[in-house]
Order: sequence, then structure tokens, then C-alpha cells
Amino acid sequence: MRTSLGAGAELDNDSSLTGTFQVSLTRAVLPYRDQSERDLPGGTIGDIGLGVVVEGDDPARADVLDLGSARTRLVDLTGPLVVLGWLYPSGLRSLRRAVDGASREEVERARAFTFSVALRSLNAAGFGPLTRPTVLRIGFRDLCQDLDLHEGTAVRLLLPSGGVSRIHLDYETVTLLVRTGRSAPERDFETALVEAFGPRELLRGGPADSTAGQAYHLPLPVPRSLADTRRLLDRIRRGLGHLLARFEPDRFQSLTELSKALGERDSLRALRDRAEEQPMEAVVPPVRSSAGVTGIH
Repeated sequence: MRTSLGAGAELDNDSSLTGTFQVSLTRAVLPYRDQSERDLPGGTIGDIGLGVVVEGDDPARADVLDLGSARTRLVDLTGPLVVLGWLYPSGLRSLRRAVDGASREEVERARAFTFSVALRSLNAAGFGPLTRPTVLRIGFRDLCQDLDLHEGTAVRLLLPSGGVSRIHLDYETVTLLVRTGRSAPERDFETALVEAFGPRELLRGGPADSTAGQAYHLPLPVPRSLADTRRLLDRIRRGLGHLLARFEPDRFQSLTELSKALGERDSLRALRDRAEEQPMEAVVPPVRSSAGVTGIH
């Protein structure tokens, strides 16, 4: 099996693994990767990448109901899978009744119902490495809806050169990915990125990233709890606000006034860390001076 970071797995021709199985995944609640994300990094704004398998007898063509958009996706479930749990048959029937045949006026109600199922599933599973990408996606989706609501889960930003940058989050590696659409480096923009998200290491993409213009990677600290996750997302929000204030001040002012009037989205407020998890603090060892050394010349 050939694996790649954050992109699932592919089976080699000489692999000893078949990629298929006999167990039906119908009613399973699981994170999934949509093939359309290759064309729209970060995913669509409606989806959360967590769904219920409504028809899973054939793993190569499983129907998965995304619990964010309440839309059915055709997903390839071969390779490694994470199953958070299973719905009761009656639970699946309730989901299908809420979604199937919903009119335009009823779609938002159906999405609220499916999203509540997602939150309950995440609370039951608890926060950890297996649920962290989904939690980050939900939180970053809130941020994008507040700052730049469009079809993708990303924030677009006008550059001084006249181009457009696109900023999205890699939920698996907890890395902000920035593309400018231009092959030449944007020095002023690079400085602004460091100021907005520093002190973090800013990595400029090499030739492998050149197909979609200049790329930058900003690795972020991996959150260890829901509290850490919410603090990280707040830091990302403030960093993006810094960029908007610098490069699009009029837009930033409008968004600030809108946020004051309506408030910020916070879907993660319904999730809780497990009670047994205790807060931790960093330990700074005392500085010891070397014996007999009074100064450095």
C-alpha cells in the first residue's frame, strides 16, 4: 500500500491487500474524502467531511450523506477507514426522511438536523487524532462563512500586485496553505504573512507546487484538546483579519461592523472536552550559570 500525507492511500499493483471487504458499512458514521476536493482544496463550504453511509454494500461506490450539507456523495471507501460509530436503523430512516424530497424551504431545516447528528457523534467519540481533522474543518468553515462566503472553504484576498490569493487549511496536517496564482514570489505578501501568523515558519513551495502558482505553507501547532482547537482557530481568524485590514481595509471594516451586529459563528461551542482531561501548563526550567564563568568576552 502506498500512502500519502493527508490524501488517503493507494494500492500498488503487487500489493497483498485487496482494497475490498465483505462487511457492509451501511449506517456507519465516518470521516471521508471527496474526490472533488482535488479541484477545490479545503472542500465545499457546505460539506464537513463527516457522513453516514446510506448504502455501503459496495465499498468502491458507497453513498455517503454528508452531515453538513445534507447531500449524498458518491465516495470511494477503499483504503484505511475510521468509523466513529453506527446509527440505529431507525436513526438512518429518520435522516433519510428529513433529507429525501426536502423542498427548498425545508433544506435548511434538514441541514440543521443532520449537523446536530454530527455534533452528537463527535461528542460521543471524543476529541483526538481521529476526530481532530473534522473538528478543525467545522471550525474553519465557520471562519470562512464569516469572512468570505462562497462555494469553497477558503478565504480569498486581493494582493497589491492585483492578483488573488487563496488561503485554506489542511485539516490533517494542521497547516495553512496559501496560493497566490502567480509564479513569482510576493515579497510584501510574504512579510504580511509572517506578521499575521508569526512567529511561525513560512515555507515557500518549490517546483512541485508551481502548477497553481506560488504556494506557501504555514505549519501550525497541533491542538491537543477542543480548548486548544478553539484558541488556534481564533488565532487564525485574527491573522486573516490582519491581512484583510492591510490589503483590503474597506472590506475589513464592513466585516467588522457585520460581526459586531451578528456575532461570530461558533459551531464548536456545542462540543466538550472529556471531563477527565486536566489542563496542562508549560514548565520552564531555571537557567543555571556555569560554575566559575563570570562573563563572555
